[in-house]
Amino acid sequence: MDMHHPLKVYEEELADLQGLVLELGNLALDQLNKAIKTFEENDPEKAEAIIRRDEQVNDLEREVDKASLMIITKMEPKAEDLRYVLTASKIASDLERIADYAKSIAKKGKRGFAEEHTQHLGYVQHMGQELNAMLASILEAFKDLSVEKALDVWHSDSNVDALFKEGVSGMKNCVETEDLEGKGFISLLFTMRCLERVGDHITNIAEHIYFIKYAEFFGGKK
Repeated sequence: MDMHHPLKVYEEELADLQGLVLELGNLALDQLNKAIKTFEENDPEKAEAIIRRDEQVNDLEREVDKASLMIITKMEPKAEDLRYVLTASKIASDLERIADYAKSIAKKGKRGFAEEHTQHLGYVQHMGQELNAMLASILEAFKDLSVEKALDVWHSDSNVDALFKEGVSGMKNCVETEDLEGKGFISLLFTMRCLERVGDHITNIAEHIYFIKYAEFFGGKK
């Protein structure tokens, strides 16, 4: 087939768009994984590297938006293809927000407050493990456009919510016995809240995948 045939070009541009979203997703996944480790280890040097790398995330999100706009303008996609292109930018936005939360967690790790509450770090670690698995799985679901995989991830977010609630409850004694202005305590709660929000953005991506396939919004309940 002629490499310049309109259909061939169209398919290539859709593939390039998918590649950009997956590249952004894998970068966000790496940022999240490293941020959690940095928070646990209180490593300022590694934290600073995560913070600096966030600009690369922002650049990739802009590339996704630009590629989506070019496809719509030049190729005028229809039906599922149009939903795919439009939704790619929304997914990129969710991935960028996940990376933003990773940067925020890294900033807390850079300050080294978590060591004041090492007995509660298990909640951060468990939430991080769940979220890393969820994010990796949702990227596979997007690559395959698998609604089944996406909904499995969507439902698994209930585990993250449960860990968050359990973590807050588990620190009740700290609320009652320690100074609430303690930086380590606030840092830990802030990080757990960031992780809980990461789960929300992952479920957003699952809902976007559902929309691509069925042209309607997912209305499930956890």
